Amino acid sequence: MRRDVTERMEGWITGSAAVRGAAKALHRPLNKLFQQTPLRPVKLLLNGSWLEHPLHPLLTDVPVGAWTAAIVLDLVALIFRVPSLGLASGLTIGLGTLAAMATIVSGVMDWLDVDPPEMAIGAVHALINTIATILFAVSFAWRWGTGWAITVDKFGLTLVAYLIVAGGAFLGGSLVYRLGTMINRNAYRHGPKDFVGVIAVGALKDGVPQRVDLQGAPILLVRRGETIHALGGMCSHYGAPLEEGKLVEDTIQCPWHYSRFSLADGSVREGPATSPLPAFETRIVDGQVQVRSR
Repeated sequence: MRRDVTERMEGWITGSAAVRGAAKALHRPLNKLFQQTPLRPVKLLLNGSWLEHPLHPLLTDVPVGAWTAAIVLDLVALIFRVPSLGLASGLTIGLGTLAAMATIVSGVMDWLDVDPPEMAIGAVHALINTIATILFAVSFAWRWGTGWAITVDKFGLTLVAYLIVAGGAFLGGSLVYRLGTMINRNAYRHGPKDFVGVIAVGALKDGVPQRVDLQGAPILLVRRGETIHALGGMCSHYGAPLEEGKLVEDTIQCPWHYSRFSLADGSVREGPATSPLPAFETRIVDGQVQVRSR
């Protein structure tokens, strides 16, 4: 079967023992550092749960936009001989470099949650963008040290860095759009508009998360006394089966990355998840638990 260029590239990365080994060696201690220590709140902040949106893709627009502007300013300065644009171009490169540092750190926090093969591709993505950021930092320092003058060789360095970051962005796109990293696992799941029976009420044990399947989709049921909660049964972050999670006060905690969701409405109480769970209305009719979409 014919494989396209992107698939071959991804296959080379994931098939490289050196890349996989290096990624795994870095992933293990960083994961332990940010998942099992007081630094976990830092990770959650950079994941973006508080924003209800992953923070990393939001931050990427800043360095890419700034560096694109610098390329345009350099071209205008060189083609039309406008040396006064040197300061603007240099400061724009500096802004992009500072923003890229925050972008890289937030990306690493997301990377800590992935598994192979995404782990290897994410590591290469981060390496490429780090190299590009270093080159942009060198370009900024070079311009600063020479009075912000724009020359062909300085533009050449900046252009090389820009092409490198474009390659890193291409891999980042593959992670999301081809491999499905960081997408909401419940984006296309909708429950019934009318009440549908899913289980006998006597089969639900109090305080024990239980999964049922409804129209091919998992539903999480949690009985608390006379109240029965019904939520989407798949963690929105990476698709973990929530019936394997544990109840923490009035939330269900994901068994994989420890996101917590409200039993009452599926909202995110603690990241790294950024998207809520689908929530369902429940009622009991003739001894059967019935659910429907809210």
